[in-house]
Amino acid sequence: MRHADPEPGSLADDPGAVLWLGSPDQPRVLLLHDIAMTGSTSWLGQLQLADDMCLGIVDRPGYAITDPASTAGWTSDARMLLEVLGRNGPTHLVAAGCSAAGALLAAQLAPALVSSIVLVEPPLFQLVEGSSLVEDLAGKFVELHDQSCLLDGPEFLRAYQTTLGYLEPPRLEVPERCAEAARKETPACLAPLDAAAVTALSTMMTVVIGGREGPEHDAGERTVFGGALWRTAEVLVEAADGWLVPVESAGHAVQRRTGLFNGVLRRHLDMWWRTVDHSHAAAG
Repeated sequence: MRHADPEPGSLADDPGAVLWLGSPDQPRVLLLHDIAMTGSTSWLGQLQLADDMCLGIVDRPGYAITDPASTAGWTSDARMLLEVLGRNGPTHLVAAGCSAAGALLAAQLAPALVSSIVLVEPPLFQLVEGSSLVEDLAGKFVELHDQSCLLDGPEFLRAYQTTLGYLEPPRLEVPERCAEAARKETPACLAPLDAAAVTALSTMMTVVIGGREGPEHDAGERTVFGGALWRTAEVLVEAADGWLVPVESAGHAVQRRTGLFNGVLRRHLDMWWRTVDHSHAAAG
């Protein structure tokens, strides 16, 4: 694995700092983690991709060990992304879960700097109209956000899982700072996004959804969260004229199906290279 020379101060000295792995001559791909996680623990199975691309790992605002004060959520994510993109140039964004909102907002604000987008299980329920399941779930997320000040981090995460529909919420081993960041995170479904805005981006997009077949997946989460995500993904790919890629039996942790998910990323970049006009854009 090749390691690019980092810019001064770019190895987690500052909130939003990016660790770039791989050759700077390859396309830049920035990986954004979901709620209650960190960049270093979320993408272990993707580190091998640094042989084929310049891979960026980052802790979202509020989640870095050096950044206990920032509030997590799409406003902070978008601000951080604009700074990162401004320093590094055109980049492919891979956004898992709640980080999808900030990625799309950054693409709206700096379209020339976002080469393409891959969204993994994006809870952008505000894009869906006419679905009582999706609307009810979005309303519960907003209500939980309003009450989060009454809960500590672990209490919030358990309430979050119940909101997702889990009949038996699994026990989570989450660092305290990540649980607190999750508690303070502004829900992705409150971001100012709609289908028309996604269409206006004119940015190549792939949406990846994890399948929830089999007894190892909670039946309630499969019905509630899984159903809402699938409908949201359909709206996204229709608006963006993109691709919807299911990863069978992956559940919400799609990237942990390393071979399948890494193959999706490679095919996405290959499709981008073959279909996008690169005459006036840098590859990475």
